[in-house]
Amino acid sequence: MQANVDSYEQSAALLKGLMAKLMSSYNEVRSQAETELNNEWRDVQPQTLLSSLAFVVHRDYQAQARAFAAVLLRRISFQDVRTGDNKEDERSVWSVVPPAVHQTVKSVLLGALKDETERGVSHKLCDTIAEIANNEVDDEWPELLPALYTCAQDGNALLRESAYRVFSSCPYLLADQNADAVTGAFNGAFQDSDAAVRLAALQAAVAYILAAPEKKRSALAPMMAPMLGVLEPLLHNGDESGLTDALAALIEPAEEAPKLFRAVLGSLVTFATAIGKKDKLEATTRQTAMELLVTLAEAAPGMCRKHGQFCSEIVPVCLQMMSSVEDEEEWYNVETLDEADNDESHVFGEQTLDRLANALGGKQLLPVAFNYIPQMMASSEWQQRHAALMAISSIGEGCYKIMRNELGKILQMVVPFLADPHARVRYAACNCIGQMSTDFAPKLQADHHELVLTSLIPVMDQTSVPRVQTHAAAAMVNFAEEATKQVLEPYLDTMFERLLSMLNGSRRYVQEQAITTIATIADNAQAKFNKYYGTIMPMLLNVLAQATDREHRLLRGKAMECATFIALAVGRDVFAPDIPRVIELLTQTQQAVTEADDPQASYLQASWARLCRLMGADFAPLLPVVMPPLLTAAKQQPDFAVLEADEDAEANYAAEDGWEFANIGGQQIGIRTTLLEEKCEAVELISTYARDLGAGFVNYAGETLETLVPLFRFYFHEGVRAAAAAAVPHVLASVRAAGDEAAARQAWGQICDRYTSVLGSEEDDTFTLQLFSSFAEALTAVGANSMTEAQLEALAAACITQMTKYHQRMHERAAARAAEELDEDDEEQLAEEELLEGLAVDEVAKALHAAFATHGTAFAPAFRGVLPVAHKYLQEQDPAARQWAICVFDDLVEFTGPASATYAGEFLQPIAQALRDATSADLRQAAAYGVGVMAQYGGDAYSDFVARVALPVLVETIQDGEARSEDNVFATENAISAIAKILRFQGARVPDAAAVLRVWFAALPITHDADEAAAVYEYLVQVLNEQPDALVAAGDSAALQHLVKAVVAGLAAFELAPELTQALVDVMQKTLQALDDSGRAALWSGIPPAHQQALQAKGLL
Repeated sequence: MQANVDSYEQSAALLKGLMAKLMSSYNEVRSQAETELNNEWRDVQPQTLLSSLAFVVHRDYQAQARAFAAVLLRRISFQDVRTGDNKEDERSVWSVVPPAVHQTVKSVLLGALKDETERGVSHKLCDTIAEIANNEVDDEWPELLPALYTCAQDGNALLRESAYRVFSSCPYLLADQNADAVTGAFNGAFQDSDAAVRLAALQAAVAYILAAPEKKRSALAPMMAPMLGVLEPLLHNGDESGLTDALAALIEPAEEAPKLFRAVLGSLVTFATAIGKKDKLEATTRQTAMELLVTLAEAAPGMCRKHGQFCSEIVPVCLQMMSSVEDEEEWYNVETLDEADNDESHVFGEQTLDRLANALGGKQLLPVAFNYIPQMMASSEWQQRHAALMAISSIGEGCYKIMRNELGKILQMVVPFLADPHARVRYAACNCIGQMSTDFAPKLQADHHELVLTSLIPVMDQTSVPRVQTHAAAAMVNFAEEATKQVLEPYLDTMFERLLSMLNGSRRYVQEQAITTIATIADNAQAKFNKYYGTIMPMLLNVLAQATDREHRLLRGKAMECATFIALAVGRDVFAPDIPRVIELLTQTQQAVTEADDPQASYLQASWARLCRLMGADFAPLLPVVMPPLLTAAKQQPDFAVLEADEDAEANYAAEDGWEFANIGGQQIGIRTTLLEEKCEAVELISTYARDLGAGFVNYAGETLETLVPLFRFYFHEGVRAAAAAAVPHVLASVRAAGDEAAARQAWGQICDRYTSVLGSEEDDTFTLQLFSSFAEALTAVGANSMTEAQLEALAAACITQMTKYHQRMHERAAARAAEELDEDDEEQLAEEELLEGLAVDEVAKALHAAFATHGTAFAPAFRGVLPVAHKYLQEQDPAARQWAICVFDDLVEFTGPASATYAGEFLQPIAQALRDATSADLRQAAAYGVGVMAQYGGDAYSDFVARVALPVLVETIQDGEARSEDNVFATENAISAIAKILRFQGARVPDAAAVLRVWFAALPITHDADEAAAVYEYLVQVLNEQPDALVAAGDSAALQHLVKAVVAGLAAFELAPELTQALVDVMQKTLQALDDSGRAALWSGIPPAHQQALQAKGLL
């Protein structure tokens, strides 16, 4: 094998010359070298290339060459090359070369690892070894683990470090080893005499913990104390870089396995907060220490709450960081407002305090924070006052429940600082008011508008400090978004006067904010804004027409936004004269947007969408203008970048351009998130056009569906998937609305298959419920008999898969609770899972309902497979599980009628029990609804059950003293509706039906459940027409008054069908006409004023 390696010495020499060109500072030289490397080496002689690179790694005398060869070997080995005519024939270079080359390269790399003396080269060599090991199939490198064990015990510290560096990237190598031996080796390495070995061991131990199955992680907890022992010497010896890396390594296990830190939490909090307090340390070091603690708080809030000093130790550090803000001259003189630099300590402190408050809640954090905030507000140092106000801004959301009760007192503390002598403090006060306006809406606006607005509006006059003036206007946006028209109306004139003054100012960012605030106020004021329209709209149109240079792009975008918000506020009639000009200006702007980073693009698309809402079908001719860029944005693929760990990502992939990087397997993996946001926004806007234009969208339906449906599997961005799922039903509905049923069905054929395929395999519960909801809407839009037998079977299979998964999880949670090993955090997590799964289960039921509604008995054969799963749910103690099973059976009865009786045996007794269930009103509601469905659709097969078993229980339900309580009212109204259906469709089987009818009548009205109101009031009209004396006997004034009240309550509460509404109005009028004036007046005086006003508003009186 030695001769085999040496045979590559000549080719390695040639390759080294090419490597020199690849490292050239000239782009053209590098580009030519890359072409040569690919065309003349990788594609033609890959085994020579890999073996030669391995030779350089091991034998070259230059450290730079060895390091670069290691990097190239890793990169090239796993590049894809085409081995045939089709793209599907692509394989990695490593898989193309013969096994003998694999063995040679791996042997050489292990030799190089043993002989390497330079740390930088060794690190890159370890990364290459790990990459090859991770890509080997069936553990085809048996020599690796023994070699690493030898290195880990070697007297050479660099070899010991190298072993743990490889383990950190390949923790699976240790998975099958004796756990005690592994932890023993790690514990020894944590105390190694060399700091680099200790750090590498810590990073490897983290990887080992994260790779371990969750159920086995708890056994690794004893390793945490010696692992944290690595930190103190790094701090003591001034190794900030190593300390930061060690702290950063602990963040992921803090997020994924926080319970492992339970025993060491006290010492960790003390150590990390001590670092956070040391101003002499680098900001990155201090922030990483605090990030570790706040990650633990978010991952295990219960554990951190139980640590008595957690908040009291961390909050002061946050406040200290927040007080480090400096009074730079640049802050006052900026020409553009950029986002705050998140790396600055004072910004990091604000964010950390915000996250802590949200994680731990006000009960823990608020008392600690307010031990410091009042004295900071009274400080003579402006930085302290600034920090106190920003602290109140930061904690409001997390401490909402407690702070809302003291809102007036807190505002009394904050508002005076709007007049503070220092501009930065006034700025912080504006920030505080704005954030509180969001966090405590609408209570703040309703109860404290006078205090806030009379103090905030004057700040918008502070032209001497434009940033403060602008921030006051920004705070006004937060306030106005949640305020009622009645609250804002008295202040409109004075606000508008100041905003116009700002709009005429010289600073562009002041003008931009003024326009944004005007847009928000217009959106709030609606028609009340008409009086200002003639003043503001010409100014906005002038901005769009005249401010065409590059510097004013954002200003133009905000002007578009404002103009279209105002258009919606004042309505089409007022806006009509300006519609052609606005369309012209927007079209011109769209044609001028050619750069990817032009801020006008997003404002344009949103402005077009608002015009569509305003213009309705008249907007359709503009779709050729607005749709092409939207479809282009919706189709764009994400940008990725893969960099070495030591490469400067910011140099070519700036954060301001939307790039975000994560360290994975010794490399930096980057994705451009701004592109994903643009894609998501485009899909959402397409959905808006399809929904608002209906048939007018049909010309774009085909291309849109081809674009959207594949996005069901776009795993890079949850928002894109959700937006695509929401959009597809609207697009299909537009095709149906255009009258092209054949086209809708043709499109649906393939889309349906994609739905069922994704639904059957989806693991994300949030998207599962979104996609089931989308499927139900889409199927309803396409209509009857639109699925084949195979597609119905696929839908049922997908439902079975998901419901079986949820049933298994239900039992796993029950077992965990029974074991009594759960703490507060575990219980919170289980509750979140239950809530999400409950929502998903509801959407599965809706999808099944849609299939029955559109296919009737044709769905029954496929549905039979769902019944065994429903039976399992029916046997659970969890009321929500039984409720789902009953709802599924209800659909079977409703859409298959008497034929459903074949499957009824296992459902009837549980439904009868559910009618009496005292633990769940929702379960009683589902059972009552089901009885009504059986009465209406089930025929004779269900007669005895509904009339003799269920009816007595329903009568008891509606007569219960708590029947109308908030918790019970929906169950009660479903029981009233079920009785109406029994009497209407199974009345002949009801003993003493007249008595039941009187009890039913006494239980009216229906005022909450819109779904059941029609059935109840239709039956009421039927009884009054067919049996006029059955409910209201002659001279029975009490019954007469009850009838009128019941009818009025129903008409006031619901928008019923026109025919039913008219029938009820006729009943009321006929009843009132039978009385004299005094009787009518007395009867009408008993009607609640709110009901009278509702009838008058509907024009029913």
